[in-house]
Amino acid sequence: MTGKEIFDRCQLAALKNGLGSQEFHYGNILYQALQLEGEEKVFQLLEQAENTGKRIGLGYSSTGFQSLTDPDMAILV
Repeated sequence: MTGKEIFDRCQLAALKNGLGSQEFHYGNILYQALQLEGEEKVFQLLEQAENTGKRIGLGYSSTGFQSLTDPDMAILV
């Protein structure tokens, strides 16, 4: 399954399960990751996550962490 297909599957699950569900929360994380990193990187991370049993999370670069702003990168968790 491609990263785009995984992304679409997660977004559909978020819509189906609705506000407050774990799927909705993860769908929002993926959308934020897409805004931060762009399609190519997020889709690659989704493929890696699918193959390793991990998920995508949001993190802070060393400079972002110091100012305690919003997350500024996507990571595998």
